[in-house]
Amino acid sequence: MEYMAEPVKRLQLRDLARQLREILGIANLLYFPVIPFLEQVMPLLFEGFFYEVVAKDEFPSNKHADTDVANRCIRIREDIYHRAADGHGRDRMTVMHEIAHYILLVVCGVKFDRVFGGEPVEVYKDPEWQAKALAGEIMCPANLIGKLSINQIAQECGVSLLAARYNLSKCERGSAY
Repeated sequence: MEYMAEPVKRLQLRDLARQLREILGIANLLYFPVIPFLEQVMPLLFEGFFYEVVAKDEFPSNKHADTDVANRCIRIREDIYHRAADGHGRDRMTVMHEIAHYILLVVCGVKFDRVFGGEPVEVYKDPEWQAKALAGEIMCPANLIGKLSINQIAQECGVSLLAARYNLSKCERGSAY
């Protein structure tokens, strides 16, 4: 079973990320403070929001976090949370991915439905792609990373090399996906 969301293109997500960074007063900073944003800013910005750090055994081994739209909650596996707080890029991106789900589905009200029958979902209608793209645009702003190397992006933005490479490849203005 898959889900399909209302269509959202990368340039729309890029603009949303830019607006968020401007509101926070960090439009020109490379490093996005993921954990302080989760802990301190989100509860102030989004009424009813909360997050939980849960024991590792509460999730299957391949699940690191989730977003409960109905209850306005992000749950993060404790080892992922602590590594994100320590600055590990992959785990910071995992937390930002859940924040992106929350922003898109709860704050922006992007609607999504279950899709039955095995029909492929277009990428810009895939809620997982949308969250990945928004998280990448927030953490690796296209207007700031275009002239940096992959290593510089990973270091300065606090993301993995894989995330740095992916987001640099998407930073051309015309990239729809």
